[in-house]
Amino acid sequence: MKLYIPSFLLALTLTVAAEPLQQVPILSPRQSCNDSVVSCHWREPENTCCSPRYGLVVFVQQWVESYGPPNEFTIHGLWPNNCSGSRAPNRGCDSSRSWNNVATILRNKNPNLYQRMKTFWPSYKGDDNWFWSHEWVKHGTCVSTLNPSCYGSEYTPYQDVIDYFEQVLFLRNEYDVYGALNVAGIFPGGYYSSKAMLDALKQGFGNRAKIDCDRNGQLSEVWLYFNVGGRDHYQLVDAEMDGSCRGRVYYPKK
Repeated sequence: MKLYIPSFLLALTLTVAAEPLQQVPILSPRQSCNDSVVSCHWREPENTCCSPRYGLVVFVQQWVESYGPPNEFTIHGLWPNNCSGSRAPNRGCDSSRSWNNVATILRNKNPNLYQRMKTFWPSYKGDDNWFWSHEWVKHGTCVSTLNPSCYGSEYTPYQDVIDYFEQVLFLRNEYDVYGALNVAGIFPGGYYSSKAMLDALKQGFGNRAKIDCDRNGQLSEVWLYFNVGGRDHYQLVDAEMDGSCRGRVYYPKK
């Protein structure tokens, strides 16, 4: 079987020592912020436009049979949490931006992003608009660096929505879970130890991940944790737990 080697691993082989991945998503220009100010390394951010108030960010990718490409994990969400690990407000952080038509916003404002969302962030319950709107209201509005006031005169309607989803799609490209497992010889359709899967992800990304399984011991999700330098320089940190997978894990084919 031919191994798929993702670009991030090829890049690592060109350096003597592994360096942290440089996250440079193309987002709209805003006020200048200092990337050396890293979230959760302060008591409270002095400027929540330049360092997220909820600074422990969880990026969750899921493996759901029949959803998304057969060689790709799809997205569950990007969730800003308190630095202690506790969650941000359950109903979101800004009721004035509780949009319930995110699919229409994306389709009208950025058709390319909309198409990528349909491929890599589908709702397995069959309603993409509900799913995306829920993720935006509950989680996207809690990204303090995306508050419209942080854009100043450069803000255009729904630019915060576009930037949130662009950031998530960027992280999915940078942290290729399927590729990291593939390089370690872990392919869909087989059984593997949870330790082997966790070791493969740590080898691929440099930090511990969290993996969750359903009640039948089938892989369902991979969680990656980040702090944020400045407003959008995501820095991977170790997960504090291994997740619910134990012993032998089934990694099904799509």
